[in-house]
Amino acid sequence: MTDLLIVGAGPAGMSAAIEAVKYGIHPIVVDNRPEPGGNIYAFLGSNKRKHPERIKIFGPDYAKGGALIDAFLTSVEEGRITYHSSARLWRIDPDGGYAFDGPDGSRAGKAEQIILATGAQERPMPLPGWTLPGVMGVGAAQILMKSGGELPAGDIVIVGAGPLPLLLADQLAKAGRPVKAMIEPAGASRLLNAAPHILQAAAAPKTALKGTLLLAKRILRRTSVWRNAKNIEIVGADTAAGVRFMRGKTAELDAACVLIHDGIIPNLNPLRAAGLELEYSEQQKTWHVQSSDVIHVAGDGAGILGVDAAIISGRTAAKRVCRADPVNSDEKAYKKQRSFRQFIDATYPPVQTAGKAKSDTVLCRCEMIRAGAVEAAIDTLGADPNAIKRALRIGMGPCQGRLCNHSLADYSGTKLNCSAKEVGLPRARNPVLPVSFETLAELEE
Repeated sequence: MTDLLIVGAGPAGMSAAIEAVKYGIHPIVVDNRPEPGGNIYAFLGSNKRKHPERIKIFGPDYAKGGALIDAFLTSVEEGRITYHSSARLWRIDPDGGYAFDGPDGSRAGKAEQIILATGAQERPMPLPGWTLPGVMGVGAAQILMKSGGELPAGDIVIVGAGPLPLLLADQLAKAGRPVKAMIEPAGASRLLNAAPHILQAAAAPKTALKGTLLLAKRILRRTSVWRNAKNIEIVGADTAAGVRFMRGKTAELDAACVLIHDGIIPNLNPLRAAGLELEYSEQQKTWHVQSSDVIHVAGDGAGILGVDAAIISGRTAAKRVCRADPVNSDEKAYKKQRSFRQFIDATYPPVQTAGKAKSDTVLCRCEMIRAGAVEAAIDTLGADPNAIKRALRIGMGPCQGRLCNHSLADYSGTKLNCSAKEVGLPRARNPVLPVSFETLAELEE
């Protein structure tokens, strides 16, 4: 039996592994990327070695992850951590059972303790035309830049608001590809909603200053910003050609690349398959999960609070596994990040476009299920997400509902005049990811 399995080699997973080693535990770390770093430090190691010019584009906050990655890989090289890169966890059981496959084949076993540091993903933003080539998430575009130096071709328009779009717009400008325009569904009135939380911004003054500088840079670059945009749709026949929206009157901007963003949510599928208890956040309009006696959640799965909080969360989870007392300074720093996040959430509340989707808008990309079909199913079956899933196959495609479960809950809640919390999510089952018969056969052998 494995003493400790850690899923994810981002900031939370790496810090958890390093902390566990201090207490004499030899953890096994499984991650789906070819190198550690998670999303925020994605491909930092290879960029330092082969493409140092990219480090300048992504800035000092990206570069500072090098110390954590180096410490993690040093423990791997010294044989104190077993690290499986490019490996997919496809089964996770409440009692600690697990299975994953990777370059070294398929493995299954049972762990006394598991730390799930599976990170975050972008909230789906269903819009008319969002399945066209040339449309992708802001976070996905950033990962392409980090992994291969890929830059969007043609005019770039960002639809959405928040820290990540501001950051990417700055990084694209540094790379010589400035954004043509930023279209924000919310108006300036959101700043009034954030006003009561302004003192909480002081909890993380350096982070607040960085955000202010990004806004100032956008002004200096004279980037066109369209606020309070309604009825947003991406236009084009075979590929994205522009964005049309209403702001008093119809406006249309030409664009070869449209980047969309509606905030960050936890990557819930593995957490839910593990049978962990869900807790809905009204402010972030998503679910978080609670740890159990066997399975502990670290990083963004426990709450979207940023990289510093994720590192603390990983360390704390490892201490909990090792029955060690938490460090007071960690607890204080974590509370500060949580306080600052309340300010961010109030400033950039999720738009939840799925709830306002037109009947011909695709909600499930894998199975190409449109909102109209979901509405008809709701009329017949009610709000039961499991019944709708069985009837339409929504959430049964390759992503296993990772992208459409939230959209289904938001859309159903709007149609039934209730919250997504009341609707809930379809049951999560193993396998978490599609798995081949060959993989299953290897385990049988």
